[in-house]
Amino acid sequence: MKKKFLSIGVILLSFFSVQAQTEFGLKAGVNFASYSYGDTEQLVDAKPRASFYLAGYLDAPIAKNIYIQPEFSLQGKGAKLIEDINSGGGEINQRVMWLDVAVNLLGKMPLDNFGNVFVGAGPYMGFAINGENDYASGTTTSVIIYQDNALKSVDYGLNFSTGMKFGKRLFFNVNYRMGLANIANKNYKWSDTIKNRVFSVGVGVVL
Repeated sequence: MKKKFLSIGVILLSFFSVQAQTEFGLKAGVNFASYSYGDTEQLVDAKPRASFYLAGYLDAPIAKNIYIQPEFSLQGKGAKLIEDINSGGGEINQRVMWLDVAVNLLGKMPLDNFGNVFVGAGPYMGFAINGENDYASGTTTSVIIYQDNALKSVDYGLNFSTGMKFGKRLFFNVNYRMGLANIANKNYKWSDTIKNRVFSVGVGVVL
């Protein structure tokens, strides 16, 4: 009987120990978003545009220094589209807001009492919320309306992350989102193939 109670006690202690290591937190930072695009006669470049991201995450330990990290985030994406001279030669700031869901496998390397260094990767899926094209002339048109200039409203790809945690609360992170889905709708004006590319830097806090 004592052995049974001891076994149950060890299991419960292990369970609560794992729960104690689970982290909840928030991240925020700056996105530098652009597109990878295919053959086009209307574009000469797609330059990065600055935006923001805001994310909530959970780090759940699955082995020593290995974590599963589900993350929900608002991601400002898009690009500065530079038209060919024959198409007007203008610069269009395409701003698109996405709701992304990512699941990363994260490794953390402790640095004594200083904190840790972490690196991870995993898949993500994105859902477009809204978007606009801002033209140099001052006019604005909508995107994600399944008409001219439209993008598809679902994206997916790979997410790569690294950074450093300082103490128990604050951390700095660098992230790269590589879209694998072609989000160009058949009526998209600038190219038949458009894929999201987002480099970001930010800070976070453990709650």
